[in-house]
Amino acid sequence: MPDATPDTSTVLPALPVLSAQAERLIELGVHETAGLSADEIRTFAEARAGDDGALLAVHPDRAPASALTPLLRRDGRPGFVVTDMPDVDDFAPCGIELPDAPLYTVTGLDRGDRMANWSPQEALSALTEERRTPLLLSEGIHWLL
Repeated sequence: MPDATPDTSTVLPALPVLSAQAERLIELGVHETAGLSADEIRTFAEARAGDDGALLAVHPDRAPASALTPLLRRDGRPGFVVTDMPDVDDFAPCGIELPDAPLYTVTGLDRGDRMANWSPQEALSALTEERRTPLLLSEGIHWLL
């Protein structure tokens, strides 16, 4: 008998190369928010050319989620952080140490569609078993940008 669970997997488009991601962040002014020059972001991306599928991220200490969220757009409207969530920038990494650098890359991205409707603890247990880590909120925003 076939599995009655619907296939919710989604084929995601490949991420742009790091140099294109760098230009997008520069276009949005993320480098200024992070206190970096455009050349610093370009140089970082160029040094990692060939890291296909990697996501370029700015350390959340330099560009917190609350600063990145307004750069998101849906139907021409900017993103926002709701007023009852003033601690959004206090969300800490879970089970990972971030690089001690203003810029880094994230590899092996997976949106986790199969975990829809799972509790955070269920998802974290599954990720741990798979030797994976959850995305930071700011990394997810970088992915959308």
